[in-house]
Amino acid sequence: MPQSPSLFFSSADLQLTRDNLQREPVKSALAMLDSPPTEPLAKAQILALRYVLRGQPEDGDTALAVLRELGSAHGEAPCSGHQLALGKLSTLAMLRDVPGGDDVLDAEIARLPLPLHEDDALGEHWAAAVAMALGCLLDNDAHIDRACAAYRWAIDQQIHPEGYIRGMVDMEHKQAGWHRYERQLSATCALAAIAEMASQRGIDLWAYDKRAVSIHTAAAYTHYYYYFPERWRWGEGLARAHTETAMRREGAFYELVNRQEPPRGIEALFAEQRPFFCAYGGGLTTLTHGAPRPKKRRWKLW
Repeated sequence: MPQSPSLFFSSADLQLTRDNLQREPVKSALAMLDSPPTEPLAKAQILALRYVLRGQPEDGDTALAVLRELGSAHGEAPCSGHQLALGKLSTLAMLRDVPGGDDVLDAEIARLPLPLHEDDALGEHWAAAVAMALGCLLDNDAHIDRACAAYRWAIDQQIHPEGYIRGMVDMEHKQAGWHRYERQLSATCALAAIAEMASQRGIDLWAYDKRAVSIHTAAAYTHYYYYFPERWRWGEGLARAHTETAMRREGAFYELVNRQEPPRGIEALFAEQRPFFCAYGGGLTTLTHGAPRPKKRRWKLW
């Protein structure tokens, strides 16, 4: 497979972005490139994207320097250890031709695998996403196969036909409704990340289903309760403020989902939340995946 400029987008995606810089929603997402966040992982991710889009060497050097300073400080990032690892790996994928990038990548790989508690069902999804990232970066089929197997198992065994993910919302111990919603959203984000990385390797996990149940089933479920939190049946206390905050933090995968199978009513979500960005869940996906792909022409003989 030809090397993609990112774990989450191809050279064709990047060119489509360049072709639509003056069109929405890409135009609005460009503002974040010129005003990167201050949080280290997010800053490095944006600078790396700016590097592959605009080709300015100083952006790549600065992104790498930020990653070096971040090091293994998992506790300082506003995400889990596996999410931070995925964010750094996806950033480094865009910096592979920057001097010193290989050394930083080797140091990050040396920290893996990260410990995972036996009862951490959500962590298992993100650990599988890290495995897919490693497989893509190292061209390692064992890592890729492990991630694909975890993804298919989630579709086969965890996603209920109604859309909720078993083990994410239906825990026996008492948890607030907002916490369960966040787990559902985060698990769906991890699965979408796996599917998109796999697609860059020519593996179509997006279309994988069991009796019409797929990742799109889970995405539709979380999307519905974003607007109707009062109908959430998994614990009390979920409000629109919670769903908006969670979506802002990890909803970037909806741009990826939309590329594959647009969810019903997604335009309203995009109007509220774009531009989407998640440093470990696909990056600035409104910029890289927001532009619609050109429709295939149908040739007529008459």
